[in-house]
Amino acid sequence: MAAGATLSVLLLVAGVVLMLVLHVVVVFWVLRRGVFLRGAFRVEESGDQQGAGLTPDEIAVLPCHERKGSDGGECTVCLEAFQAGDRCRVLPRCEHGFHARCIDSWLRQSRLCPICRAEVEVTDRTGKAAAAAGTVAEASQEASLEIVTERLGDTER
Repeated sequence: MAAGATLSVLLLVAGVVLMLVLHVVVVFWVLRRGVFLRGAFRVEESGDQQGAGLTPDEIAVLPCHERKGSDGGECTVCLEAFQAGDRCRVLPRCEHGFHARCIDSWLRQSRLCPICRAEVEVTDRTGKAAAAAGTVAEASQEASLEIVTERLGDTER
């Protein structure tokens, strides 16, 4: 019986050592893979205009409106539900809507929509609207307001 107990202990120790070695190999593999993935992400980010955000003048040109109803939808930046009276902003190209304070903060850091990564279009980079462009900007803002209310399910108009 002593030989059987010794064999059992040796097999138990060998199993524990094997599991420990396997664990170390998996941890090193995961860490090494993470380093390569982070390196690839940095290269991808550097292609996106070095993370340059919008200027305050460019942000001010983007369509903004006051929310009329609170019947659904949430800001994907702060994850809070839209409420009546909230200042909301719609990105022109992708038409995603957010709280103005949330997306303005985001856009100071990045020119990309936080949902779809589309670059934000700014028609007037100086922030100064010409007299003829003023009516176009107003029409664009009204159209954006309609799009937001349709997307967010606002029935009040």
